[in-house]
Amino acid sequence: MSIKKFVNLTILGATFLLAGCETIELFPDDRKGGTLLSDVPVLPVEQEPLRQPSGLPQQPAGVASSLVIYVSSMTPLAGYIPVQQSGQLVYVDPSQTLIRNDLQNVIAKQDGAGNVYVDLHFSGQGSAKLADFTSRNIGKNLTVTMNNKLVSILAINEGISTGHLFVPMTTAAQASDLEQRIQDGE
Repeated sequence: MSIKKFVNLTILGATFLLAGCETIELFPDDRKGGTLLSDVPVLPVEQEPLRQPSGLPQQPAGVASSLVIYVSSMTPLAGYIPVQQSGQLVYVDPSQTLIRNDLQNVIAKQDGAGNVYVDLHFSGQGSAKLADFTSRNIGKNLTVTMNNKLVSILAINEGISTGHLFVPMTTAAQASDLEQRIQDGE
Protein backbone atom coordinates (compact mmCIF):
# COMPACT_ATOMS: atom_id res chain seq x y z
CA MET A 1 0.00 0.00 0.00
CA SER A 2 1.38 3.42 -0.84
CA ILE A 3 2.08 5.99 1.82
CA LYS A 4 -0.49 8.35 0.32
CA LYS A 5 -3.28 5.75 0.62
CA PHE A 6 -2.18 4.89 4.17
CA VAL A 7 -2.30 8.56 5.22
CA ASN A 8 -5.70 9.05 3.58
CA LEU A 9 -7.14 5.96 5.30
CA THR A 10 -5.71 7.08 8.64
CA ILE A 11 -7.26 10.54 8.27
CA LEU A 12 -10.59 9.02 7.25
CA GLY A 13 -10.54 6.65 10.24
CA ALA A 14 -9.66 9.47 12.65
CA THR A 15 -12.49 11.59 11.21
CA PHE A 16 -15.06 8.87 11.87
CA LEU A 17 -13.66 8.26 15.35
CA LEU A 18 -13.79 11.94 16.32
CA ALA A 19 -17.25 12.41 14.80
CA GLY A 20 -18.66 10.29 17.62
CA CYS A 21 -17.12 12.43 20.38
CA GLU A 22 -19.40 14.46 22.62
CA THR A 23 -18.89 18.22 22.81
CA ILE A 24 -19.27 20.34 25.93
CA GLU A 25 -21.27 23.56 25.88
CA LEU A 26 -19.09 26.36 27.23
CA PHE A 27 -20.66 28.46 29.97
CA PRO A 28 -24.36 27.82 29.34
CA ASP A 29 -26.56 30.65 30.58
CA ASP A 30 -23.41 32.60 31.61
CA ARG A 31 -23.41 30.81 34.99
CA LYS A 32 -20.24 30.63 37.08
CA GLY A 33 -19.05 27.67 39.18
CA GLY A 34 -19.93 26.86 42.73
CA THR A 35 -22.51 25.30 44.91
CA LEU A 36 -26.11 26.19 44.17
CA LEU A 37 -27.66 28.26 46.95
CA SER A 38 -30.42 25.65 47.20
CA ASP A 39 -27.74 23.08 48.15
CA VAL A 40 -26.24 25.22 50.92
CA PRO A 41 -27.39 24.11 54.39
CA VAL A 42 -29.15 26.80 56.38
CA LEU A 43 -29.09 26.70 60.17
CA PRO A 44 -31.15 28.85 62.56
CA VAL A 45 -29.32 32.00 63.59
CA GLU A 46 -28.59 32.43 67.31
CA GLN A 47 -29.53 35.78 68.77
CA GLU A 48 -26.23 37.53 69.28
CA PRO A 49 -25.14 41.05 68.46
CA LEU A 50 -23.67 41.00 64.98
CA ARG A 51 -20.99 43.08 63.41
CA GLN A 52 -21.88 44.56 60.07
CA PRO A 53 -21.19 42.03 57.26
CA SER A 54 -18.14 42.97 55.28
CA GLY A 55 -15.94 41.65 52.55
CA LEU A 56 -13.56 38.80 53.23
CA PRO A 57 -11.01 39.44 55.99
CA GLN A 58 -7.55 40.64 55.11
CA GLN A 59 -4.97 37.91 54.69
CA PRO A 60 -1.90 37.91 56.94
CA ALA A 61 0.81 40.39 55.96
CA GLY A 62 2.98 39.18 53.10
CA VAL A 63 0.40 36.64 51.92
CA ALA A 64 -1.38 37.27 48.64
CA SER A 65 -3.42 34.43 47.21
CA SER A 66 -6.25 34.31 44.72
CA LEU A 67 -7.54 31.05 46.26
CA VAL A 68 -8.48 31.12 49.96
CA ILE A 69 -10.40 28.41 51.81
CA TYR A 70 -11.82 29.45 55.19
CA VAL A 71 -13.28 27.39 58.02
CA SER A 72 -16.74 28.92 58.32
CA SER A 73 -20.13 28.69 59.96
CA MET A 74 -23.63 29.64 58.93
CA THR A 75 -24.22 30.97 62.48
CA PRO A 76 -22.26 33.60 64.42
CA LEU A 77 -19.34 32.26 66.47
CA ALA A 78 -16.78 34.00 68.66
CA GLY A 79 -13.80 35.11 66.59
CA TYR A 80 -15.59 34.53 63.27
CA ILE A 81 -16.16 37.47 60.95
CA PRO A 82 -19.51 37.94 59.15
CA VAL A 83 -19.05 38.07 55.38
CA GLN A 84 -21.68 38.71 52.71
CA GLN A 85 -20.74 36.90 49.48
CA SER A 86 -23.02 36.41 46.46
CA GLY A 87 -26.09 37.10 48.58
CA GLN A 88 -25.00 34.52 51.18
CA LEU A 89 -24.07 35.46 54.77
CA VAL A 90 -21.34 33.27 56.25
CA TYR A 91 -19.07 33.65 59.26
CA VAL A 92 -15.42 32.92 58.50
CA ASP A 93 -12.50 32.23 60.82
CA PRO A 94 -9.57 34.28 59.50
CA SER A 95 -7.12 32.24 61.61
CA GLN A 96 -7.97 28.93 59.89
CA THR A 97 -7.24 29.30 56.17
CA LEU A 98 -5.79 27.29 53.33
CA ILE A 99 -4.34 29.19 50.36
CA ARG A 100 -3.01 28.51 46.85
CA ASN A 101 0.49 27.86 48.19
CA ASP A 102 -0.89 24.92 50.25
CA LEU A 103 -1.79 23.11 47.01
CA GLN A 104 0.31 20.59 45.13
CA ASN A 105 -2.05 20.18 42.16
CA VAL A 106 -5.53 21.02 40.93
CA ILE A 107 -7.50 18.96 38.41
CA ALA A 108 -11.00 19.39 36.94
CA LYS A 109 -12.74 15.99 36.91
CA GLN A 110 -16.03 14.28 36.11
CA ASP A 111 -17.12 11.05 37.79
CA GLY A 112 -19.01 8.14 36.23
CA ALA A 113 -22.35 9.63 37.31
CA GLY A 114 -21.61 12.86 35.41
CA ASN A 115 -20.88 14.96 38.53
CA VAL A 116 -18.30 17.63 37.79
CA TYR A 117 -15.84 18.83 40.41
CA VAL A 118 -12.40 20.29 40.97
CA ASP A 119 -9.95 18.09 42.90
CA LEU A 120 -7.72 20.26 45.08
CA HIS A 121 -4.70 18.10 45.95
CA PHE A 122 -2.79 19.60 48.87
CA SER A 123 0.96 19.44 49.55
CA GLY A 124 2.26 17.66 52.66
CA GLN A 125 1.97 20.80 54.79
CA GLY A 126 -1.39 21.74 53.23
CA SER A 127 -2.71 18.21 53.80
CA ALA A 128 -1.76 18.44 57.48
CA LYS A 129 -3.58 21.79 57.79
CA LEU A 130 -6.65 20.40 55.98
CA ALA A 131 -6.73 17.34 58.26
CA ASP A 132 -6.32 19.51 61.37
CA PHE A 133 -8.96 22.07 60.37
CA THR A 134 -11.55 19.50 59.31
CA SER A 135 -11.08 17.18 62.30
CA ARG A 136 -11.44 20.11 64.75
CA ASN A 137 -14.42 21.67 62.95
CA ILE A 138 -16.87 18.84 62.20
CA GLY A 139 -20.33 20.32 61.72
CA LYS A 140 -18.96 23.58 60.32
CA ASN A 141 -18.09 24.41 56.70
CA LEU A 142 -15.22 25.15 54.38
CA THR A 143 -15.88 28.27 52.31
CA VAL A 144 -13.92 28.25 49.05
CA THR A 145 -13.23 31.68 47.51
CA MET A 146 -11.41 32.74 44.37
CA ASN A 147 -10.37 36.38 43.97
CA ASN A 148 -12.58 37.27 46.97
CA LYS A 149 -15.66 35.73 45.33
CA LEU A 150 -17.59 32.77 46.70
CA VAL A 151 -17.02 29.53 44.79
CA SER A 152 -18.53 26.94 47.11
CA ILE A 153 -19.51 26.15 50.69
CA LEU A 154 -18.72 22.58 51.71
CA ALA A 155 -20.02 20.88 54.87
CA ILE A 156 -17.38 19.32 57.13
CA ASN A 157 -18.88 15.94 58.02
CA GLU A 158 -15.59 14.29 58.98
CA GLY A 159 -11.88 14.93 59.08
CA ILE A 160 -10.21 14.86 55.65
CA SER A 161 -6.91 13.01 55.88
CA THR A 162 -6.49 12.17 52.18
CA GLY A 163 -5.07 15.56 51.21
CA HIS A 164 -7.81 15.99 48.59
CA LEU A 165 -10.74 18.42 48.71
CA PHE A 166 -13.42 17.97 46.06
CA VAL A 167 -15.22 21.19 45.07
CA PRO A 168 -18.45 20.49 43.12
CA MET A 169 -19.09 22.58 40.01
CA THR A 170 -22.14 23.01 37.76
CA THR A 171 -20.48 22.31 34.41
CA ALA A 172 -17.26 20.83 33.03
CA ALA A 173 -16.41 24.20 31.49
CA GLN A 174 -16.69 25.92 34.87
CA ALA A 175 -14.52 23.25 36.50
CA SER A 176 -11.91 23.63 33.77
CA ASP A 177 -12.02 27.43 34.09
CA LEU A 178 -11.52 27.28 37.87
CA GLU A 179 -8.68 24.77 37.44
CA GLN A 180 -6.93 27.08 34.97
CA ARG A 181 -7.43 30.19 37.12
CA ILE A 182 -5.99 28.44 40.19
CA GLN A 183 -3.02 27.08 38.23
CA ASP A 184 -2.34 30.51 36.75
CA GLY A 185 -2.48 32.07 40.22
CA GLU A 186 -5.04 34.50 38.87
